Amino acid sequence: MLVMLLLSCEGNDNPTGGGNTGFTPAGMKLITAKDRSFQIGSINGFPDELPIHTVRFSHDFWMDTTEVTQADYDTLMRHSYSGYVTPGWFSTYGVGARYPAYSIYWGDAALYCNARSRRDGLDTVYRYTGITGTPGNMCELVGVTIDYTKNGYRLPTEAEWEYACRGGVNADFFWGKNINPYPSDAADSAEISSYAIWSANSWQFGSDTSAFGTHQVATKTPNQCGLYGMAGNVYEWCNDWYDSYQSGTVVDPAGPDSGLFRCMRGGSWGNDATYLRSANRTIVFPDYNYYFIGFRAVRPVP
Repeated sequence: MLVMLLLSCEGNDNPTGGGNTGFTPAGMKLITAKDRSFQIGSINGFPDELPIHTVRFSHDFWMDTTEVTQADYDTLMRHSYSGYVTPGWFSTYGVGARYPAYSIYWGDAALYCNARSRRDGLDTVYRYTGITGTPGNMCELVGVTIDYTKNGYRLPTEAEWEYACRGGVNADFFWGKNINPYPSDAADSAEISSYAIWSANSWQFGSDTSAFGTHQVATKTPNQCGLYGMAGNVYEWCNDWYDSYQSGTVVDPAGPDSGLFRCMRGGSWGNDATYLRSANRTIVFPDYNYYFIGFRAVRPVP
């Protein structure tokens, strides 16, 4: 049974202004979350998805309609950071303006968000004391801090990401299905393929086929908020350092101040259905370079 939670999603893909006041950011959807709550986690997944607990938000936020594309990333980073070199995007894994940017370190994604904030006249969210490596091409930020009070672009928290991904649906997948025994047949796999780029319509075909690798963004059915690719295509970086869930109600959770692993969400073109679930959590080192990893940005509503 499809269970709908209280969630409103609005959007406008055209900017109506600039400066550091509220405006409709290009290519984003408004996620209405202020004073609303949802149950984060799942009983149908891995142990780190438990305990299921309540998250409440104090703010609405904008979220990118798609994963950041190679064209957007390359254009902005090239104009923002001296010494920038385009990441290693290859035809084997998908290359082109509308393909998602991948092989992105967490630090690269944070620098992109800062550059986007400066471009739009907003306050930058990330502060750091140094950069190790090439900005935008497998770099690490030294002494990084995140100021959540700023109005600029940043990576979503895990809670923001899962809330937006669910789109008001309290099921394992945002299209209303629960895993096990799903997917159990060809019809189930076809349904997943209508929403996601995953193993069954990418990885399994092998590297000598055009289906292998990432696919262009916005080619599948979006979720209830009008967000494309929240399941599959590339994993998406979140802001949070990884930590275990705790019981009880939390407001605007953002993870610990430090850690060893950063969190990613959404699964990728190489995963089976288990990793496409809205509650699934994946953790890696922030300097983990892989052709399965990309990102999208959010911006809090002032």
